[in-house]
Amino acid sequence: MKNQIAAVSVLLMLPLSGSFPYAEDTLVQERLLRSEDRRDDSPDRAQASEEIAKATASVVSIAACKSIVLPESVETAMEYFRQASVRYRKGDLDGAIRQYSSAVKWDPCLAPAYNNRGNAQRRKGRFEEAIGDFSRALAINPYLAESFNNRGLVRHLRGELDAAITDLSRAIELQPRYSSAYFNRGNAYRAKGNMEAAVADFDRSIELNPKSAPAYNNRGEARQARGDLEAAMTDYENAVKLNPNHPEALNNRGALRFLRGDANGALADLDRAIAANPAYATAYMNRGLLRLVQGEKADAEDDFKRCLQLDARLRPAINERTRMVGRIAKRELGDWTAGAE
Repeated sequence: MKNQIAAVSVLLMLPLSGSFPYAEDTLVQERLLRSEDRRDDSPDRAQASEEIAKATASVVSIAACKSIVLPESVETAMEYFRQASVRYRKGDLDGAIRQYSSAVKWDPCLAPAYNNRGNAQRRKGRFEEAIGDFSRALAINPYLAESFNNRGLVRHLRGELDAAITDLSRAIELQPRYSSAYFNRGNAYRAKGNMEAAVADFDRSIELNPKSAPAYNNRGEARQARGDLEAAMTDYENAVKLNPNHPEALNNRGALRFLRGDANGALADLDRAIAANPAYATAYMNRGLLRLVQGEKADAEDDFKRCLQLDARLRPAINERTRMVGRIAKRELGDWTAGAE
């Protein structure tokens, strides 16, 4: 059985569930809006850019936006903005989109409302609308690092990795201590297969935000991809210490434990990953493979069934890996029979 486990353990070396890792988008918070700042309604874009760069212009509405907005309209827009932010935090994305839309209707120069509405659009899966909102925010305020970060996320989701890295790099230029932008750019580099750049970005993200369990987990994946298994295990351990219910870190630590021949530890981690996120399809697949290797065919089939109920796209992966398990088991049995003779 030990030889069988060692031979098939690589099957559990799977990434996070889904095709896109954990990402960090950024809202512009109400406390960052300075509606009392002096506003200049003249369409002098050069002057506006200078004011923004020096942080003397309001991020609410600036001279680069040609619309003239009365003070009372600005106040109304801000009230809608506050209501939208409350809805967003509560998970009411449709309500947040409606309220942010009302905010920009009253103040078309309210760049943060476009940014935040773009986040809600992204989470609804409306990538075109999200790109439009982030681009509109940047047309008004080209120094809004949050919008570069968030547009970079959507571009990554659409497979536009070079464009995503460009946006995320610009966010970092504007805010050199922007940990989320380093984290997200690390994900993009990893998707391109550039693990060295990915690890460097995750290093910087962790330096700036040492309590980020996702950053440790994702750095662990990048380290594992380049063959540094000891460092990867350390990262998974740190991620679980920071968040004992981090499903991806538990899944990845379980996979690495199985690779080391610790089937019991692997099973415990996969059980915890599923308990933390009962909709985590990849963890069910991994646990099913582990159970299949251990001869628990009925339990394995239950896990595979649940996996496919959650994500039917994993069927080819399950079929491929179960065939490999079968071939390895047959070879092991043949070796044992030959030895008995």
